[in-house]
Amino acid sequence: MFDFITRRRLIIFLAAILFVTISILFIVHIRSTTISQIIPSFTPTSSSINSTDEEKSTDKCYLNEPFDVLTSCRRCRSYEQRAHATDCLPTGYREFVFCSKSNIKVYRPCAIPIRIQKERFWYFEGIVFIIALLSTTSVYLRQKSLNKQMVEKIKRQIEISEE
Repeated sequence: MFDFITRRRLIIFLAAILFVTISILFIVHIRSTTISQIIPSFTPTSSSINSTDEEKSTDKCYLNEPFDVLTSCRRCRSYEQRAHATDCLPTGYREFVFCSKSNIKVYRPCAIPIRIQKERFWYFEGIVFIIALLSTTSVYLRQKSLNKQMVEKIKRQIEISEE
């Protein structure tokens, strides 16, 4: 099964994995910096273009006045994401805030909570660990099988030479 894996193919495969890993890290870095730039200032949507200046200031009162967070950062519901709610667009998470000066309660987008990022990381690490165990087991079993075949071949050669 693993007889077709040569040293050259293995090196090419490892280089490809390294390239994909670095590419993913680069894309995640770019995406995270882009999201951090998007969260404080949104690109206007069609509904906010037609609204008055007063409505714009109340929608995003948290940008220019102090606020209190009423509910912690939570994932937007699927129908809110499908409806393209402006507070769900950048990250898919939002929190409910109370603007102190204007006494307005609004939703604002927030970064993905660290707790969720940690959970996803450890879930990923668990999967990688399971794959590593399966790979190690398969390599061990394959090596054992090849050793058994080699011993049988040597026994046959010895029997043939003794006759």
